[in-house]
This record gives sequence, structure tokens and C-alpha cells, in this order.
Amino acid sequence: MSAHVVDLDALGPLGALLGAGGQAKVYHAPHVTLADVPGPLVYKQYKAGHAPPHGLDAVVARRLRLDERTRERLDLMTAWPVRAVQEDGEVRGVLMRLIPDGYFQDRVKPSGVPARTLRELQHLFIAPERAVRLGMPAPSTAERLLVCRDLAVVVHLLHRNGMVIGDLNPKNAVFRLAARPCVMLVDCDAIRIKGAAAVVRQLNAPDWNPPESVLSQSSDLYKFGLFVLRCLSPGPFASIARDPSRVDAVLPGDGPRLLRDALSRDPGARTTAQTWGRYFDVTLTGVVAPEQGTREAERTGTSGWRRDPQTRRWVPVT
Repeated sequence: MSAHVVDLDALGPLGALLGAGGQAKVYHAPHVTLADVPGPLVYKQYKAGHAPPHGLDAVVARRLRLDERTRERLDLMTAWPVRAVQEDGEVRGVLMRLIPDGYFQDRVKPSGVPARTLRELQHLFIAPERAVRLGMPAPSTAERLLVCRDLAVVVHLLHRNGMVIGDLNPKNAVFRLAARPCVMLVDCDAIRIKGAAAVVRQLNAPDWNPPESVLSQSSDLYKFGLFVLRCLSPGPFASIARDPSRVDAVLPGDGPRLLRDALSRDPGARTTAQTWGRYFDVTLTGVVAPEQGTREAERTGTSGWRRDPQTRRWVPVT
């Protein structure tokens, strides 16, 4: 058996059902630990007829071939398939990291019923006053910029390691606001290795279709542009917006041009995730990144966050 595959029997008794969708059910896997994976795991069990026919082993293997630092970043930013699970020689599902509690929202519905909801990116498109009524957060502009910046980092990490997200949409990524706004990509078994067929068919969510029919890294960049537009202009029709002028007043400097390039019908003209990440860094700090090799002094921006010069992490201004 491949080192990337485990038998279903080896999982032991499964825990609580954590979620269910059209293609799979997700269970807590409390008796499974893996030396290369931090934290608790879940088992995503494909429903009959939805198990991937091939390719999952390559997606799992790609993570294991990354250097340790890159793999740690991938684990922090995604719920990546870490092992394929098989029974009688057939793939039945995958093991993945449990999504941390910080990405869930404990709220009270308008009806008075308590609920625990994954804080999906789609919640950022709701008008702030309506979000509050629904018991969801209403992030500030600075927090939204940080979420955009972190999603750009995730996209860039995957792209430079030869991966295509394909179905990038506001339900397959979640965000956290406590400690420091950040993003985690989920449903990563739909990601494919560039030049290979997808494990799970890559689709376009409603209102997230790019101009071209073939999904690629360029279509990922188009969909990222849609996210920036919709995240930074919450309210009526935000979830279907495609007019970049909605955020001209929100994006300073080169932002409006970068967004128009991102939404270009020409796949080769679209703004890269790396360029977006650098733009958001400058926007949040007000400081252009120094030339490589120069000493970076500690700098504080006006957003309420600053970039620690040693760890390169964003921390609150104190």
C-alpha cells in the first residue's frame, strides 16, 4: 500500500458527524494521529458515486513532497487532504485537518435559536447592518483588506507550487477575525495539480464563472478579483457584482487598475496573487517593501496592524 493511503479499519471508531453535503459526509476522527500533521483530524467520506476515480494520491503526495516550511504554511492555510482512505482497494474518502474553532461563529439567529456557523467568505458580502442582525461579524475595512491579503497569500502559495484551485468560491474558504484576521481554504480535494486531471470535477459556483470555459490558474486570478470586489463593497448585489468601479474609492493607489486587470477577459493580463499580496501589504502599512538584502526597520501602518520585521507576521498595534 502507498504511504499516502490508509485503510478505513485503521481509523478506529469515528466520532461525531460534523457536516454533510451533496458529495460527502465529514466525521471527527479522534483515534487517528499523523506525525506530519498538526492537530486533530477529520474523515471526509465520499457518498456512493462521488469517490474520485483517480488523482487523489497525487494531491496527497504533493503536500508530502513540499519542504517542511512550505508544508507548515499549507497546513496552516488549508484543510488539505493528508491521506487517502481506502476499503477493499477502493478510495472511500480522505483525512484532513479539523477546521479550528476560530473559524466558527457562535451566534443567535433572529428567531432566538443559538447556532454555530462556519464563517465562510460569503458572509463578507452581506451589508454590515444585516450581518449584525444575523449574529455575524461586520469587519472593518482594514480587517477586510487583511482577509483579501491572506487569501492572496494562499492562492500564491498554491500557484507557485503548481496547483490550480479551480472552484474558488466564497463557500470553500473561511475567515477568522480574533487574534488577527486570516483565511483558511477548505474543500481542497477539488484542487488539481497543474497539467493533471482534477480529483473531483472542478466547477464554477453560480455567479463565479470566468469568461473562459477551461479552469486554470488564470481563472483562479479572475475569481480572486471577484472576491476583492465583493468583499470590499458589501451590501445589495455585492454577491453578483462585476463592476470594479464599486470599489474605486476603497482601493488606493494602483488598486483600481489591479482590479480591472484581474477581471480582464484576457487570461494573460490578470493580476497575479503575488502582486495582490504586495499591494495589500503596502496599503495596510503605507510602506513600500524594501529591496531584498536591506535591513527592514519596524514599521507601523495606520490600519491598526503592523508587520513584525523578524517574524514577518501581522500583529496588532499596541
